[in-house]
Amino acid sequence: MSATVAEVLALLEGIAPAEMAEAWDNVGLLAGRRDAPVERVLCALELSAGVLDEAIALGAQMIVTHHPILFRGRKNLCSDDPEGRLLCALIRADVALAAMHTNFDNVHPGVNDALAARLGLESVRAGEHGMCVGELPPMPLEAFADRVRCNLGGAVRVYGDRARAVRRVAVLGGAGEDFAGDACAAGADVYVTGEMGYHRALSAVDDGLCVIEAGHAATESPAIFALAGALQNSADAVQYKVRVLCSAQELFL
Repeated sequence: MSATVAEVLALLEGIAPAEMAEAWDNVGLLAGRRDAPVERVLCALELSAGVLDEAIALGAQMIVTHHPILFRGRKNLCSDDPEGRLLCALIRADVALAAMHTNFDNVHPGVNDALAARLGLESVRAGEHGMCVGELPPMPLEAFADRVRCNLGGAVRVYGDRARAVRRVAVLGGAGEDFAGDACAAGADVYVTGEMGYHRALSAVDDGLCVIEAGHAATESPAIFALAGALQNSADAVQYKVRVLCSAQELFL
């Protein structure tokens, strides 16, 4: 049974309801026709010219991203700026676009459950603001930072005594500097997030919390694989002939 954009949106709503999104966010269908047929969906962290080219090459009729475009109101649809060029190209290609942003951040399982799984945390429980808190065998902060670096890729910034033994870990992908207090309240020894200002990190260390800043994209990329898997499972459950793919760009984040 083939599916439409509207039917794929309904599956996405079952994974992370739009009502879970923050009021300032822009989620759901951002471009395209609800009645358009869908046989292939490409999931990506965000829309780029490369992701759109990949979708076209794969024959995908729909792209689902974590980060939305049209985040701030536009007054034109001209191609003289990057977002305008992307929108015009998207429309010309007749590819639909949907975003699963803070609704996927705030739901469980969601962005942070995928991050906790990638880092090998055990006994994971939900915390405030979509945060996940889990356990690992006691190890020096330096050793855990190496684990984060190996599993997420790229450089990490470490704040705190690198010899300190850490066991309880709070994770919040993306821009999580405002929620270090929640990590402390959860009894975490170390807080892993994507972005953390220098002075905010030092303040957290003063409060007894170690911090690992691992990069915005790196901490959210595992969630794209989880989203693709959840969407494929949902489509299979209702016997839609939809193949869900994860953008190859996620492999290089």
